[in-house]
Amino acid sequence: MNILLRELVKSTKGKFIFGNPLQQIMGVSTDTRAPCKGMAFFALKGKNYDGYEFIKKAAEKGAAVLIISKLGNELDEFFPNIPGVIVVGDTLQALGDFAGYYRSKFPVITIGITGSNGKSTTKEMLASILSIEKPTLANFGSYNNLVGVPLTLFELNKEHQYCVLELGISVPGEIDRLIEITSPKICVITNIGSTHLEYLKTINGVFEEKRKLVDSLAKDEIAVLNIDDEYLKKLSGELSCKVITYGLNPTADVHPTDISMKETGLKFTLHSPSGTISLELPVYGRFNIYNALAASASAHALGVSLETIQKGLLQFKQLHMRMEIIKTPEGAIIVNDAYNANPSSMREALENFVQMYPDRQKIAVLGDMLELGDSAKEEHALLGEFTARLPLFKIYLYGKKVKYFIVPSLTETIYFEDQAALTVKLKSELNDSVAVLFKGSRALELEKIVERLIV
Repeated sequence: MNILLRELVKSTKGKFIFGNPLQQIMGVSTDTRAPCKGMAFFALKGKNYDGYEFIKKAAEKGAAVLIISKLGNELDEFFPNIPGVIVVGDTLQALGDFAGYYRSKFPVITIGITGSNGKSTTKEMLASILSIEKPTLANFGSYNNLVGVPLTLFELNKEHQYCVLELGISVPGEIDRLIEITSPKICVITNIGSTHLEYLKTINGVFEEKRKLVDSLAKDEIAVLNIDDEYLKKLSGELSCKVITYGLNPTADVHPTDISMKETGLKFTLHSPSGTISLELPVYGRFNIYNALAASASAHALGVSLETIQKGLLQFKQLHMRMEIIKTPEGAIIVNDAYNANPSSMREALENFVQMYPDRQKIAVLGDMLELGDSAKEEHALLGEFTARLPLFKIYLYGKKVKYFIVPSLTETIYFEDQAALTVKLKSELNDSVAVLFKGSRALELEKIVERLIV
């Protein structure tokens, strides 16, 4: 980044208190634990912290300017050492405004991806494809919210031709702001499911928020939709923009045939308006077919060749804690899918786990599905009924919500209140005939159990 302080003031509509308008800003920081030298430090306020409490530390670490929402006496003791101070009404709003301004300085094509499941993997697959031909920027990890997306945009430079952004939605109105900041020209919705019901209330509420992404597109811009999803199938006929569809349905613009799942990964034939090509992916699970289709359809929308799509998907690396396959010293297989969980992703993970290891004794370690609001009890009970029908050797439950999960079953089901006891139990059962799936919401931190089992 190389931008002037006066541009920061103008883009945030802030009050310029002190500093040199021609001061160069070398980057943006929201965390004093990270480098701050030469950067603009935005004092963000969260539920459990107030960035204003860290402005002195930011100054000591060489921040070029402080963006704050209040002026206090705290500035007096170190004010002479601060090159710049800007006061704004809301530092989070200012961060987004500055990010949107910075993005507008580059002629980059932005692709926005949302959906209840598959956002991160689709994003990484598409970035793997696009980066073969042109410099491409994508969110790091799951930097997909009103802080992470702006921080991603500040990484743009004049070399970038594409910007692939995962856009997360957890509360009403969040997507409106993300659209305003990112201005995507191609928008992908992977699916609609029971996510963030604590705030979005119903699946229809989830749909209404996510559809805003494609509703924002102009007539010559492109929506990429999964028509195997009933909500998105209906939506595909309602939009005024261009639409490219994908799915297992052979009527989709981009669809697969000859699907096979092996220990080395997935293989299928991809059909698209550009032609047909055989694809191999070093990943597992039916849902990754959907992710690959979404990435392929998006690449097609950008005019990328089938050969480049093929190469990009072959080079794709499985994301950490997304159906990650690990072998223990005892020869057991661990499937670490513990990054997050909701009802639909739980079912997908369990179904694929059963298909992947038909000849092994299968143990499912399942944790809570969070942010389901009033639907939590019902959704956990339904998942329990679903899981009871699967050919699992044992089911181990961990968390508070999973108490609703247990149903009459021939499968041994045990509830654990602490990770230590669960780890000891699992360790005693690992051998070369066992496969273990870990799946639960992020807050459960099931990966800590995995880490103890693989050493």
